[in-house]
Amino acid sequence: MEYRIAKGWRITVAVFGAVLIIGGVFFLIKAFTGPTFPAGLGIFLAIFLISLGTITYLDTIRTLFIIDGYNLRIVRLRKTRSVLLKEIDGYRTGDKNTFFIVLKKGDRSIQLPQYLERREELIGWFQEKYEDVDERDKANETEALLDNDQFGLTREDRASRLATAKRISYIATGAGALLFFWALFDPEPFDLIMIILLAAPWIAVYITWYYKGLMKLYKTKSSPYPSLVYLIFLTILAALVTVLNAYSLYAFGQHAWSLLLGITLTVTVISITACRQAIATSGKVLVYGIVFAIAGMYSYSLLIFSNCRYDRSFDHAYHVKVTHKRISSGKSTSYYLSLSPWGKYADGNELSVSKSFYNQVNTHDDLTVFLRKGQWGVPWYFLKVEDVKISPK
Repeated sequence: MEYRIAKGWRITVAVFGAVLIIGGVFFLIKAFTGPTFPAGLGIFLAIFLISLGTITYLDTIRTLFIIDGYNLRIVRLRKTRSVLLKEIDGYRTGDKNTFFIVLKKGDRSIQLPQYLERREELIGWFQEKYEDVDERDKANETEALLDNDQFGLTREDRASRLATAKRISYIATGAGALLFFWALFDPEPFDLIMIILLAAPWIAVYITWYYKGLMKLYKTKSSPYPSLVYLIFLTILAALVTVLNAYSLYAFGQHAWSLLLGITLTVTVISITACRQAIATSGKVLVYGIVFAIAGMYSYSLLIFSNCRYDRSFDHAYHVKVTHKRISSGKSTSYYLSLSPWGKYADGNELSVSKSFYNQVNTHDDLTVFLRKGQWGVPWYFLKVEDVKISPK
């Protein structure tokens, strides 16, 4: 059986290679005829583009996957690799339709190109002849889990406990997604959604601690252990996005950084201590780093929400004008107002506002900016128009 890169993709690469080569020729001409164009740069770009276009095209048309009775051969422009079929351990599937051939000797996996002709036929052949390595590892690890008396007195108890933990994981993942979209599209009532978002990660940490290692702080395809990591991450991300949309900070100085670092370290230590059994078999350094990063996101949201929402300091008012309005459209629509100079903004500043606020004001309208010290000493500000407070956005 012989498989090469699909015809449509070969044509695409040929066109792309031709464009690169033409670009290289252009720079080569500029190098010798352009009076102000640096000759050295033109020659370098010409060699680079022509070489890249040529090598990309030649590698594409030469790439072959060949399977005979005993071998798998991968032919590329610069080398040919041959693997005995009996040395293949199985296969793995990944995101975005990726497919990997796993070898027994621990060599690097071989990835099937996405644009291989009759690719599904080849994948079907491997799936018929070999095992899914992830599923096999998951089955083996499940057996080891069910034989471990750490998780229950009998095998039946352990199986029941695992099933319950998996149900909790599924429900928590759905709840995390629901809370994320609620916060993203309609964070009202604001106080309620923020309290839920800030409480949810601690509920997940408590459940993880309660299951004494049966819940993990990570999730892999080959692991049978359930995890609440999606609930933790989605709610923390939602809280961060909500706070960034809700409050405008005037400054974030050394005092604020000290507070943030202190809260982050506290959250990290508590989380790692509570979930130490959930990370006992993982790459600890990596997991500790990820926990610290996520704790930083959580701590920032907690700090800014409590600093602004419960601030009782007196306002310092600045009278400004709207100098410009603009709308940014993409995956989401954002609304911006440019303000005349005020406070430390000698040239004025641009502020993201809600759609309702944006529609209430016009260019050259008068607004009032109210600056507050913040409950924890992190100054922030908000706008008012016609004595109607529009905050959070």
